Amino acid sequence: MIRLVESQRDRDCYFSICQGTAFGCKLGAIARAYGFSRDFLRLWTDGAAAYGLIDGEMTIAGRPCVLGEAREFIQMIGPGSVLCDGSLAGGLGLTASAEGAVMAKDLADGEPVSVQVPGIREIYALLKGVGMAIDFEPFYLDISHRLRHGAALALGRYAFGELTGCGIVSAVTEKEAVLSAIAVREDCRRLGIGTELMEEVERALPGRRLYLFRESGKNREFYRKLGFAEAGRWSQKDYMER
Repeated sequence: MIRLVESQRDRDCYFSICQGTAFGCKLGAIARAYGFSRDFLRLWTDGAAAYGLIDGEMTIAGRPCVLGEAREFIQMIGPGSVLCDGSLAGGLGLTASAEGAVMAKDLADGEPVSVQVPGIREIYALLKGVGMAIDFEPFYLDISHRLRHGAALALGRYAFGELTGCGIVSAVTEKEAVLSAIAVREDCRRLGIGTELMEEVERALPGRRLYLFRESGKNREFYRKLGFAEAGRWSQKDYMER
């Protein structure tokens, strides 16, 4: 039975399910940053899968005990979208909007290196300039909260006092992390800034497995050259039926 995560037993189960996949890392970082009792956040488990809903977006980690129950549960909740393992999406009866490879790289051990964290408004302006920004207010509130609680990482590169590139790791747990963006200002590309940012991310998060959700047809060779390998498939599914 799918239930809200409330008891300590369910919390332990939830965190156990969240280990070992990019989807679980996302959910684990959300729980690490916000806990389990926020009005805008709902976290559930059925003992074999973990579900998280924030800002209308649902992420699923693990494999549901009963697909039919999970499908009915999603229909009842009615999220704007569902992110899950590509092999699971079809069984949940959802219609694809985007998909691609989950890439992973095991980072070398070592002492973490501190990074220069740009202002969030600077990051947002850069992301907007390269067509990667979402609405400012939810972005600002979420990333600033995650940074304060050690559940995210942001770093940047400057030239003549201006931000030329940034990296955002939106989910950080004890053993894993999810890279969300490496963005470089258009007039500063092909100067090695993206590679430098990736190297800095790796030095800041030693010993972790670093994931990213690469959309089909985008940046495949860039990440392969940096040592990432395909570790599965993801699907972003729009919820279509009630």
